[in-house]
Amino acid sequence: MEFHISERFRLEIHWSKVKYEKEGIAQLEGCYLSGPVLNEVAQMSEQDIIVLNFSEQYKILLNYYYVAKFSWRGIKQSNEKIYLSNVILSNRYINSVPQLKDDDYIVVDTQDHEDYKHQLNFTYKSYLIKSDNEVYNFGDN
Repeated sequence: MEFHISERFRLEIHWSKVKYEKEGIAQLEGCYLSGPVLNEVAQMSEQDIIVLNFSEQYKILLNYYYVAKFSWRGIKQSNEKIYLSNVILSNRYINSVPQLKDDDYIVVDTQDHEDYKHQLNFTYKSYLIKSDNEVYNFGDN
């Protein structure tokens, strides 16, 4: 599976540890955002939620859309990264799809979320990436 994202709109979500302690929730510890799009991001909220749409990648595993809420409570911005605290990725099926690994990361396409068109797009196209920078292809076992 390939995906094409303009570098300008690339956002990466990284973490150091993922924990599955509750049904439907993955806790992401040591989480930060990086990527070229941070040069264009306005001040982010201390607490917020964005909806990540993994449907394109997970369609081989699920017969329905796979979207997950990515939420945080606590933020520290620097020039190159945005560090998030109390980060949760939630979806009622998160425990029945392949679990995230500590060295995976997510690439988010923010192209449809510039100010003038953000209100027309409720989810962010997203892809789970392996530590070797390859997109997971769940159809290849």
